[in-house]
Amino acid sequence: MKKNNETTDQNKEAKTPKKTKLKAKLESKLPKSKKAPTSLRITNDNISEHREDILAKGRKLKYPMQYSKKRLIVISIVVVVAAVTTFGLWLNNALYKQQQTGDFFFSVTKILPLNIASVDGQPVRYQDYLRRLRADVHYYLNHEHRSFNSDEGEVELNYHKRKDLDVAEKAAYVEYLAEQNDISVSMDEVDAEIAAMREANGETEEGLISTLESYYGWSMSDYRLTTHDQMLEQAVSYAIDNEAKETADEVLERLQAGADFSVVAGNGTSGDTTQQTGSVSSVQMLPNVQNGGTITAKTTDQDPTGVVQAVSKLSVGELTEVGRMRSNNTNYYYIARLDAKDGEDIQYSLILIKLTKLDDDFAKLRADGKIEEYISVPESDEFDTDE
Repeated sequence: MKKNNETTDQNKEAKTPKKTKLKAKLESKLPKSKKAPTSLRITNDNISEHREDILAKGRKLKYPMQYSKKRLIVISIVVVVAAVTTFGLWLNNALYKQQQTGDFFFSVTKILPLNIASVDGQPVRYQDYLRRLRADVHYYLNHEHRSFNSDEGEVELNYHKRKDLDVAEKAAYVEYLAEQNDISVSMDEVDAEIAAMREANGETEEGLISTLESYYGWSMSDYRLTTHDQMLEQAVSYAIDNEAKETADEVLERLQAGADFSVVAGNGTSGDTTQQTGSVSSVQMLPNVQNGGTITAKTTDQDPTGVVQAVSKLSVGELTEVGRMRSNNTNYYYIARLDAKDGEDIQYSLILIKLTKLDDDFAKLRADGKIEEYISVPESDEFDTDE
C-alpha cells in the first residue's frame, strides 16, 4: 500500500510541471487585453478599477472610431494637403500657363489673392487684369462678332492681353503712389461720379446695368472698381505733375496779359497735335480741333469732359480758369475761351496741357526692368496695334 502511494505521488509530480508549462505557454500567446484579471473578486479597493474596465469595454463597442482619432486626424490632414496641392498645381497651370479666362477662374481670382505681375515690388492682382480682358473679349465677340481662333484673331487677342496687362500694372503703380502721397478715392465718391455720368447721359441705373452686362459682361461691382481705378489715377496724376500745372498757369497768365489765343495755342491748322510756341512747348490742341482751333457745340450735348458746361457759363471773349479734363484715357489741364454764343449753340477755343509725369515714370520702371510679369504676353512692338 505504501508503495502504491509513493507511485501515485511520483506520477502527480511528473504531471504537474507538464500542465503548468502548457498553461504558461497558452497564456503567453494571448494578448494582454485578453488575459483574465488577476482577481475576479470585487472589493472596496478594486471596485473603481472594475467599473472603469467595464465602461471602457462598453465605450469601445459603442464608439469604435474614438480609439483611432489621432490616426483619423493624421489621415485627414494628409488628404487635405494633397487635395490643396493638387488644386494649386492645376490652378497654376490653368492661369499662368494656359491663361484661362472663364467665369470659374475669374471667380477664383476674386477670392484668392493671386498676382499676375509686380511693379517695383507692388503686386498686380490677377482679377484686375481679367476684369479688363474679359470685358474686351466679351465686347468683340458679341458686338463685333470677331473670332480669336484664327491666326489673325490670336494676334488681336494678344494685343488686348498686352494692353490690359499694361493698364492693370499701371493701376497697381497708381495705388502705390496714392499711398505714398496720402491720396484716396472713396466708394461714395465713385458712386457719386457714376450717378453724375448717368444723369448727364439721361440713363437709369437699370439701363446702365443692362448696358454693362450686354457690352462688357460686367456687373455693377466690376464697373465701380474700374471707375475707382480711373478716378484714383486722375487724382494721382494731378498731384504729382507739377510741371504740367506750372505750364498751365503760365499759359493762363499770358492769355490774361493780352497774348493772342491762337499764338499761345500754337496757331496750328486743323488736326495739328504738336504745336509749339515759345516756352510753352507742351501745349496741345485736341486731335479733332477744326476751324483754326474753334470748336462748335451745343449746351445740350453730352459733356463727359465738363468743358462745354464750363464754357457755356462765360461771356463772349472770356477765359475759363485752369480746368481739368480727361479724354481718350489721358489727363489734361485745359483753358478755354468762349468765342460765340447763340442760344444753345456755342463756339469756343481750347488749349490742352497734357499730364505726362505718371506715364513717363511708369515707362522708366519698365525700361529699368522693375516690372516682373508671371504670364507670357507679347510686347507691344511684336504686333501691329492699329485697329
